[in-house]
Amino acid sequence: MSDPEPHVVNPNDLQPGPIRHETLPPELLEHIRAVYDVIGPYLDTTLEQFAIGFMRDMHPEGEVAVWCSITAAWIAYHEQHLRNEFLPDDEERKLVAALVAILTGLKDEAMLSVPENAGRRLVECYNWLGDG
Repeated sequence: MSDPEPHVVNPNDLQPGPIRHETLPPELLEHIRAVYDVIGPYLDTTLEQFAIGFMRDMHPEGEVAVWCSITAAWIAYHEQHLRNEFLPDDEERKLVAALVAILTGLKDEAMLSVPENAGRRLVECYNWLGDG
Protein backbone atom coordinates (compact mmCIF):
# COMPACT_ATOMS: atom_id res chain seq x y z
CA MET A 1 0.00 0.00 0.00
CA SER A 2 1.45 3.37 -0.97
CA ASP A 3 1.44 6.49 1.14
CA PRO A 4 -1.31 8.99 0.34
CA GLU A 5 -0.37 12.10 -1.58
CA PRO A 6 0.62 14.91 0.79
CA HIS A 7 -1.47 18.05 0.53
CA VAL A 8 -0.96 21.58 1.75
CA VAL A 9 -3.09 22.65 4.69
CA ASN A 10 -3.79 26.30 5.31
CA PRO A 11 -2.92 26.96 8.99
CA ASN A 12 -5.88 29.34 9.15
CA ASP A 13 -8.18 26.36 8.51
CA LEU A 14 -6.92 24.42 11.55
CA GLN A 15 -9.27 24.21 14.51
CA PRO A 16 -8.54 22.91 18.01
CA GLY A 17 -9.87 19.46 18.75
CA PRO A 18 -12.65 18.86 21.24
CA ILE A 19 -12.06 18.80 24.98
CA ARG A 20 -11.83 15.07 25.69
CA HIS A 21 -11.20 15.30 29.46
CA GLU A 22 -13.18 17.63 31.74
CA THR A 23 -10.40 17.38 34.30
CA LEU A 24 -6.92 15.91 34.54
CA PRO A 25 -5.50 14.02 37.51
CA PRO A 26 -3.77 16.27 40.07
CA GLU A 27 -0.37 14.62 39.54
CA LEU A 28 -0.62 15.25 35.79
CA LEU A 29 -1.52 18.88 36.47
CA GLU A 30 1.57 19.12 38.70
CA HIS A 31 3.76 17.95 35.80
CA ILE A 32 2.07 20.41 33.43
CA ARG A 33 2.70 23.25 35.87
CA ALA A 34 6.33 22.18 36.37
CA VAL A 35 6.92 22.16 32.60
CA TYR A 36 5.20 25.52 32.24
CA ASP A 37 7.20 27.02 35.11
CA VAL A 38 10.42 26.22 33.21
CA ILE A 39 9.63 26.76 29.53
CA GLY A 40 6.27 28.53 29.67
CA PRO A 41 7.78 31.98 29.15
CA TYR A 42 8.91 30.82 25.69
CA LEU A 43 5.62 29.22 24.57
CA ASP A 44 3.52 32.36 23.98
CA THR A 45 0.57 30.86 25.86
CA THR A 46 -0.89 30.99 29.33
CA LEU A 47 -0.73 28.12 31.80
CA GLU A 48 -4.49 27.66 31.40
CA GLN A 49 -4.25 27.45 27.59
CA PHE A 50 -1.31 25.06 27.90
CA ALA A 51 -3.26 22.77 30.27
CA ILE A 52 -6.37 22.87 28.07
CA GLY A 53 -4.26 21.57 25.20
CA PHE A 54 -3.63 18.40 27.20
CA MET A 55 -7.35 18.11 27.93
CA ARG A 56 -7.87 17.87 24.16
CA ASP A 57 -5.44 14.94 23.81
CA MET A 58 -6.77 11.41 23.60
CA HIS A 59 -3.88 10.29 25.85
CA PRO A 60 -2.71 13.32 27.83
CA GLU A 61 -0.24 11.28 29.90
CA GLY A 62 1.84 10.58 26.80
CA GLU A 63 1.76 14.20 25.67
CA VAL A 64 2.77 15.40 29.14
CA ALA A 65 5.66 12.91 29.05
CA VAL A 66 6.78 14.42 25.72
CA TRP A 67 6.75 17.92 27.21
CA CYS A 68 8.64 16.67 30.26
CA SER A 69 11.31 15.32 27.88
CA ILE A 70 11.47 18.65 26.04
CA THR A 71 11.90 20.45 29.35
CA ALA A 72 14.54 18.01 30.63
CA ALA A 73 16.54 18.38 27.40
CA TRP A 74 16.22 22.18 27.62
CA ILE A 75 17.54 22.10 31.19
CA ALA A 76 20.38 19.72 30.22
CA TYR A 77 21.35 22.02 27.33
CA HIS A 78 21.54 25.01 29.65
CA GLU A 79 23.52 23.08 32.27
CA GLN A 80 25.97 21.48 29.83
CA HIS A 81 26.47 24.26 27.30
CA LEU A 82 25.37 27.59 28.76
CA ARG A 83 26.51 27.32 32.40
CA ASN A 84 22.86 27.77 33.41
CA GLU A 85 22.76 31.18 31.74
CA PHE A 86 19.72 32.22 29.70
CA LEU A 87 19.70 33.58 26.18
CA PRO A 88 17.47 36.44 25.03
CA ASP A 89 13.81 35.34 24.97
CA ASP A 90 13.63 35.05 21.17
CA GLU A 91 16.62 32.69 21.17
CA GLU A 92 15.14 30.65 24.03
CA ARG A 93 11.92 30.32 21.99
CA LYS A 94 14.00 28.95 19.11
CA LEU A 95 15.63 26.39 21.43
CA VAL A 96 12.22 25.18 22.62
CA ALA A 97 10.91 25.06 19.03
CA ALA A 98 14.00 23.10 17.96
CA LEU A 99 13.45 20.58 20.76
CA VAL A 100 9.82 20.18 19.72
CA ALA A 101 11.01 19.52 16.15
CA ILE A 102 13.61 17.01 17.38
CA LEU A 103 11.05 15.14 19.45
CA THR A 104 8.64 15.00 16.51
CA GLY A 105 11.30 13.30 14.42
CA LEU A 106 13.25 16.00 12.59
CA LYS A 107 16.64 14.43 11.95
CA ASP A 108 18.43 17.15 9.97
CA GLU A 109 20.04 19.54 12.45
CA ALA A 110 20.51 22.11 9.67
CA MET A 111 16.69 22.38 9.42
CA LEU A 112 16.35 23.60 13.01
CA SER A 113 15.89 27.32 13.61
CA VAL A 114 19.08 27.50 15.67
CA PRO A 115 22.78 27.57 14.75
CA GLU A 116 23.98 24.10 13.67
CA ASN A 117 26.23 23.63 16.69
CA ALA A 118 23.27 24.42 18.97
CA GLY A 119 21.10 21.97 17.01
CA ARG A 120 23.71 19.23 17.38
CA ARG A 121 24.00 19.93 21.10
CA LEU A 122 20.21 19.91 21.56
CA VAL A 123 20.04 16.52 19.83
CA GLU A 124 22.84 15.25 22.08
CA CYS A 125 21.01 16.49 25.20
CA TYR A 126 17.80 14.81 24.08
CA ASN A 127 19.61 11.56 23.24
CA TRP A 128 21.46 11.71 26.56
CA LEU A 129 18.10 11.62 28.36
CA GLY A 130 17.28 8.33 26.67
CA ASP A 131 20.60 6.88 27.83
CA GLY A 132 20.26 8.02 31.44
